[in-house]
Amino acid sequence: MAIKKTKTGYQIRWYTADGGETKRTYRGISRFEAEQKEREILHKRDYGETTPNPRHAPTLDQVAQEWIEQHRPEWKLSTLAQYQNVIATHLKPTFGTERVSQITGQRALDLRTKLYDAGLSARRINLILLVLKMIQKAARYPLVGVKMLREEKTEVDPLASDEVEAMLAKCPAWWRPFFTVSFWSGARPGELAALKWGNVDWRINKFRILARRYRGDESTPKTPNSTREVDMLLPVIDALKAQRAQQAAMRLKRGEGKPEAGKDYVFTGTEGGFLNLNFLREKIWYPTLDTAKLRRRTFYQTRHTFASNALAAGENPKWVADMLGHKSTQILFDVYEKFIPRRTRMDGSALVVRMREESGQHNAPMSVPQYDPNTTVSPSALPTGSVSQ
Repeated sequence: MAIKKTKTGYQIRWYTADGGETKRTYRGISRFEAEQKEREILHKRDYGETTPNPRHAPTLDQVAQEWIEQHRPEWKLSTLAQYQNVIATHLKPTFGTERVSQITGQRALDLRTKLYDAGLSARRINLILLVLKMIQKAARYPLVGVKMLREEKTEVDPLASDEVEAMLAKCPAWWRPFFTVSFWSGARPGELAALKWGNVDWRINKFRILARRYRGDESTPKTPNSTREVDMLLPVIDALKAQRAQQAAMRLKRGEGKPEAGKDYVFTGTEGGFLNLNFLREKIWYPTLDTAKLRRRTFYQTRHTFASNALAAGENPKWVADMLGHKSTQILFDVYEKFIPRRTRMDGSALVVRMREESGQHNAPMSVPQYDPNTTVSPSALPTGSVSQ
């Protein structure tokens, strides 16, 4: 399907139900009218129904409600909450009472500019446009010519090893095990909030990520690869033992027994109950950074700290990717590339050492021919197998 501008109007090309290509030219119509004609043609071809009358089209609010209800079983609770928030906060106030037939690509671009001027991030604006596009597509009035904004790469501002120590030294005792495990495992905060003692295997020193908590709701992990086993390094083992001890002391003080299976959360509040990540971020994370006189960073930097420091230490990227729950190592190089050179050599000295070791010249200086721009080298002087260009 394509729309092409002509001298007198617009030409529409499409494939018929039997696969044949056909076209039709309309004189004296606008781009918007051509898009309407295109939708009518597609509707007749795909559904064999009477062409909908744009003047009788439902409002965006009506279509959005039906769309949410139809697709709700397919989404995670976190996804459903995101979409509902976008509709209530941005789409309903702007287009809610308008018919979907009147919401054009140009109107969507105007909204994009408005949101940009309001200071919203490219990621947030793209989410709003995505939801609008999906609703319009469901209403059979798809948006045309609406491009997403370019999103900046993930903000990565990890803590160096001395900053990790400083942060943990100033962290309140009850919360220190949580942050220690975060820094030394790379698990997401929501994954640790849903971690249960039944998923900690002391025999093989691993814990299993099987769920996550987001905005108070517990669901499956973020991606299929996020369901994983995480190696418990020595600092993690020590932190979990400390957490188990202080949790047992808290329950004894409150006169409580062991929690039932499935509710035996590793990390809870000081009085028990679910871990409130908003509280942890605002009341513990930021104040502790301030007390330790460290630069403020987002809560998620605990995960980035593990990844960047593990890679800088020379750990196998495949192992790091597995710990983080990434499908491949590509994202490691995309996200953390600029941080690794800051803590490792990038002058070729490692290559020189390797070549010397393999050639047996451990201590011999490596001779590098010096280039003299005033000297002309004839092809016959090149080593055998060399190619001059």
